[in-house]
Amino acid sequence: MNKKAIFHTIIKDSVLVFLGAVLGLIALLLVHLLPTDPMRKHVYWSLDMIEKEFEDEILIEGYLPTLTGNFTDCLMLEHAIYVSDNHGILDQVLNMYRSESCETEDGWWPGYSLKDYLENIPQPRETEYSRYWHGYLLVLKPLLLLTSFNTIRLLNSAVQLMLAGSVVIQLCRKKAYMLARAFLISLPFLFFVSTYASLSLSICFYIMVMALLAQLKYDGAFDRKGIYGEFFLMIGMATAYFDFLTYPLITLVYPLCVFLYFHGKDMGGNLRKMISCSARWFYGYIGLWASKWLLTDLLTGSSAIKDALNTLTARTDSAEGYTRIGGFFNVILENIRAYGNGCYGILAVVILIMLLRDILKSDRGGRKRLPAGVPYILLALYPLAWYFAAQNHSQEHWQFTCRILAGSVFAVLAGWAKVIGKEECGEGE
Repeated sequence: MNKKAIFHTIIKDSVLVFLGAVLGLIALLLVHLLPTDPMRKHVYWSLDMIEKEFEDEILIEGYLPTLTGNFTDCLMLEHAIYVSDNHGILDQVLNMYRSESCETEDGWWPGYSLKDYLENIPQPRETEYSRYWHGYLLVLKPLLLLTSFNTIRLLNSAVQLMLAGSVVIQLCRKKAYMLARAFLISLPFLFFVSTYASLSLSICFYIMVMALLAQLKYDGAFDRKGIYGEFFLMIGMATAYFDFLTYPLITLVYPLCVFLYFHGKDMGGNLRKMISCSARWFYGYIGLWASKWLLTDLLTGSSAIKDALNTLTARTDSAEGYTRIGGFFNVILENIRAYGNGCYGILAVVILIMLLRDILKSDRGGRKRLPAGVPYILLALYPLAWYFAAQNHSQEHWQFTCRILAGSVFAVLAGWAKVIGKEECGEGE
């Protein structure tokens, strides 16, 4: 791609990011017109369950990554129902105010603020959370209008299972059986067992599987029209819009593995495609995020840009108590530690048996296809690059940033399928 083409792509992508920001803002304004009284009542119905998890949100004792995300979920629930006569809709949408109780003996916990708000207990202060888009409210507010948080959890488990099953079905329809197997094997590394119980930790999973389903259904059209770059740009935008900073990288790694699997022809071409799609995803992710800060400051006169940059500096700093390099290795070990138990030991043995079986059944052409696996190895290293860049965040929140490593598992197994498999994995239909 020459300089002129690169410049044209940047301009086009910037326009798409701008339009995405405007549409995203309008959508949030509209959803804030919904009545909050029924939502508040439905959250109150679930208060007993929410309160039980204030200080113990681990579903399986001894396994910290099986947390329900109660801390962040309580923020989300209060954002969904919070109303103040001091703020108009635009101000509320952009700055995302909520009431806040005093710290308890165990430290500040948003669950107590939510409980006090629901019980109409006066709270000493109001705070804002302007650095995120809070796009999850487009889904959460209508759901709370209809039902309780308890029911949403049950619905979460059903929908997530159906979506994961749909991805496997679509891959099998394309005769990508080994890729379907790779997807299934990677799910436990996402701690799929507990994802349904958390609002905040479900977001990236939903974006990832819905991106895969769109990709598998419209793969041929995306390829013929040459709009795969725009597709990855929009995935990045959607991740910035809906997600907190949880484990966003899986929304890039999974779709990119599938794209290379069906459209990769040679190692050089694959590497170019991988770099191009990754750059578009990051541009959409960072661009839409930054547009939120800019819109907030321009339309409300707040200091969202300053707050966001201060937070960004802190989150990308080296791990606490370490140099940059030392912190990098410490963060890797902290995140890998999540899988240091009997469950993943047994799973590793099962995977090795499967791979040995693949070798015994493979043809002699695997060696010739080895170069095709190189991009997947690089994709498997993406989480390590993320840990290096976001060291402080990945150290402090390893209980959920470890889920990024599921992308490494999927990338390695997808690359294995590309090299060993006898499937037809050329261009999509």
